[in-house]
Amino acid sequence: MQTKRKDARIQKLVIMALVALVGIVFGICDGVIAADTFPSRAVTVINPLRPGGGTDIELRNLTPFVQKYIGQPVVVKSMPGGGTTIGVTAAESAKADGYTLICVPLQHAILAQNFHESGTHLENFEPIYGWFEGPMSIEVKGDSPYKTLGELVAASKQKKLKAALAGIGSIDHLHTLLLDQQLGLKATTIPYGGGGPASKAAMGGEVDFLVGLSTTAVRFVRDGKLRVLAILGPKRLEALPDSPTIYELGYKDYPNISFIRGVLSPPGTPEAVVNTLEAAFKKAVDDPGFREIMKKQGRPVKPFSAKDMKQAAEDTFKLSQKYTPFMQEAAKKK
Repeated sequence: MQTKRKDARIQKLVIMALVALVGIVFGICDGVIAADTFPSRAVTVINPLRPGGGTDIELRNLTPFVQKYIGQPVVVKSMPGGGTTIGVTAAESAKADGYTLICVPLQHAILAQNFHESGTHLENFEPIYGWFEGPMSIEVKGDSPYKTLGELVAASKQKKLKAALAGIGSIDHLHTLLLDQQLGLKATTIPYGGGGPASKAAMGGEVDFLVGLSTTAVRFVRDGKLRVLAILGPKRLEALPDSPTIYELGYKDYPNISFIRGVLSPPGTPEAVVNTLEAAFKKAVDDPGFREIMKKQGRPVKPFSAKDMKQAAEDTFKLSQKYTPFMQEAAKKK
């Protein structure tokens, strides 16, 4: 009797082991099939900034080419607010299967995340690919009385100027504070909830100047609506050859903080899916059609692999740790 019970127990254990093994095998197969068939439907890319801005424009320039190489529709979904934190929160809570991505200006988004203490964790996202690095610039209305940066600084010592911001806690917010600290360019800052509205405020004469992305300003400079007084980077922009760099103007110690744009996937996205996405974005960025569109718009292209994007994000976190307390303290004094 005991022998029969023992045999039954052994048989039961063997069956349980076989069931578990089958489950593991099917799980592995499912993973392989999922990786092999990705993508089988549309991919959504969240734009965490307002429509019409540089991120939106460049995403819409790029997505038809990504679609060409990935073989599925690529949809841009605008989710502005909170200095990018609303869109980042949505991406972080999305399923990590490669079907929901987010396009971020790294410096802008990481500064906002830490400044607002949003609880988001861009440091845990999976970098996919990037295509842009460019400097910010100091911009005034096309017919502004201030024709040089020196004249703008001098005016700020005589009266309180007004500066438009894309948002509190953003990269342009940091640069505006640094211009005060390093140059004595003082101004009352007014947030407009996006780069597009901030540029319109400057063009409409609501403010005296703004710090904006230099490549976004190109079309407005060509139309005579804006004038760029200085590029906040080490090199002049090819599309704005007459605009000097801040270093040429004698401010040698001004921090070089650029603007990198690329796409990330939620934390935990499978490596095979990340590799598929990276390959498609690389082909899209290298496509002559995309390059031609960007060139016409005065937008330089600089590819960033997933590895490059990861390093850029790590460098930006160090930058944020350095400057976030400075930005928060300035916000308290306002």
